[in-house]
Amino acid sequence: MKKYINKIKFLLFSDTSRDTVILFIGNSFSALFGFIFIYILTRKLTVDEFGVFSAAANLIIIISSFTDIGITTAMINFVSTKLGNNDKSGASRYLKASFVIRLISILVVSGIVVLIPKFVSVNLLATSDISVSYWVSIISIGLTAWLTLPYAMMAYKKFWQSVILDWSLGIPRILIFLGLATILPTNLNLALMSYGLSTILPIFFGFSVIGISFLKVKALKKDYFDLVKFSGWLGVNRIISSISGRLDVTMLASLTTAGIVGQYSIASRLSSFVIVLSSSLGSVLSTRFARFNNKEEEKKYLIKSTLFTIPIVLGVILWIVIAKPFVLILFGDKYLESVKILQYLLFSMIPFVFSTPAVTAIVHSIRKPIYIGVFSFVQIAMVFIFNIYFTNLYSGIGPAITFLITNSVLAIYSWIIVFKYYGN
Repeated sequence: MKKYINKIKFLLFSDTSRDTVILFIGNSFSALFGFIFIYILTRKLTVDEFGVFSAAANLIIIISSFTDIGITTAMINFVSTKLGNNDKSGASRYLKASFVIRLISILVVSGIVVLIPKFVSVNLLATSDISVSYWVSIISIGLTAWLTLPYAMMAYKKFWQSVILDWSLGIPRILIFLGLATILPTNLNLALMSYGLSTILPIFFGFSVIGISFLKVKALKKDYFDLVKFSGWLGVNRIISSISGRLDVTMLASLTTAGIVGQYSIASRLSSFVIVLSSSLGSVLSTRFARFNNKEEEKKYLIKSTLFTIPIVLGVILWIVIAKPFVLILFGDKYLESVKILQYLLFSMIPFVFSTPAVTAIVHSIRKPIYIGVFSFVQIAMVFIFNIYFTNLYSGIGPAITFLITNSVLAIYSWIIVFKYYGN
């Protein structure tokens, strides 16, 4: 009995547990700051203005996902490996190469938006005001440091600093908007201006932590090729995932009513905290798996990391049980219909949580990101087909059923690969 108690204590107080908790706390507060900003905007802007802002913010997120092309994951892998081998110069080279690739990709996509602002505004932003397209480009470029440097900090095991960097965007964004609102008209342009100005502090803070010495290092052609080769299929997965991850609300809006979309959106926002926790765990595990060069050590750590998913799953089950009072206390009776949707969404997250260690091991230990990239094609096809079918049958619960199926398939697929690799 004492042996098992000691194992539990080891899991609870290990470095992996500590770093996961740090990232989860940081990501949770970041989500909270984002929610507060959105809540303030809904009070200050007209419905049409808020709709355009939401479309612009959504396009910025899509650009961010599209221009990542798997580079940040590749950066964690190579920088962590070099640091594990005490090769600081090599780590700096890969860090610079990653930053350059990310900056160029953002400049290219943002440049395209600037070249066709009318088309982007009318077709993607629900407005004829081309200045919104320009703001999308400016903000996307301004976010380069905020999007890239947190992963560098994780590779250097500066987890608290990566959390603070995340907050350095969310908190100033709120304060800048509230401050400017006292002297300027509260409209769409003010909201976008506040977003743009809030990208300045992360640049200064990010480079103050990481330093600028890595920018002076000359990255080799091999470094660029290594990153691109490693991130190739991850990039495909990132792009497709960014699309498939947003199909639920889009397809729900086209197949049902605004009321159902509203009920689903509340449930989706709440269940996203499970994704935040799983992502936090995955970020921590990626730096650990990337440093191993021994198959047996990788296998032991895989077992250990899988045990970390158990308390997360137990927490999800508890949340399913208390979902009704939780929703009613927060949002009132008018969102009663979202309770059932939330319960289904939370249940669909359980296989997703269990797949986190396996997917991370495939990418960073087995080093076969192509397996995840190939699955992304299957994933987007399943999401599209099943969303149409189940939404027509079960309305707002339909996308949750789709997530349950796709997440279960991902869990089974990833663990089969892991068992075959480490079972030999």
